[in-house]
Amino acid sequence: MTTGRTAATGLTLSGAPEPAPSPYRWAWYLPGLVAVGWGVYGLLPSVQPLQWGLFVVLGIAAHDLLLAPIAVGVGWLLSRIVPAVLRAPLQVGLIGTGVAFVASLAYVLGRGTSEDVPSAVPFNYAGRVGMALALLWVAMAGWAGFRWAAGANADQPE
Repeated sequence: MTTGRTAATGLTLSGAPEPAPSPYRWAWYLPGLVAVGWGVYGLLPSVQPLQWGLFVVLGIAAHDLLLAPIAVGVGWLLSRIVPAVLRAPLQVGLIGTGVAFVASLAYVLGRGTSEDVPSAVPFNYAGRVGMALALLWVAMAGWAGFRWAAGANADQPE
């Protein structure tokens, strides 16, 4: 049974006491609330609020039931397989690849193209995303090679 004091502060997974929250954390909530408010303001006059609501609900469900568990599973697997010296570049590369994939998916699939306005989405986005990912992985390979050559101590926390 925990005491009131222990239950209020909590413990981290390592057993160390949880640090007190910063008083400045509230400053980060304001821009987020403004962004959410602006989005809701833009959706209110929408002619298809039911479709937007369905999109939001399915997006949240897909994140919580599919994307987040996959990311946690891959992270757990990497922590077991990859040497610690190479783990950070690999994680950054995988996260960057995922973000680029999600951000560019609509363009790569050709959504937004129009016969009437050929300049609306005029580029070969699949090739450009591929080039960006190639540059990302070249940078990650360079970072990993530098860490490997520098002999980063695998026992040190990242």
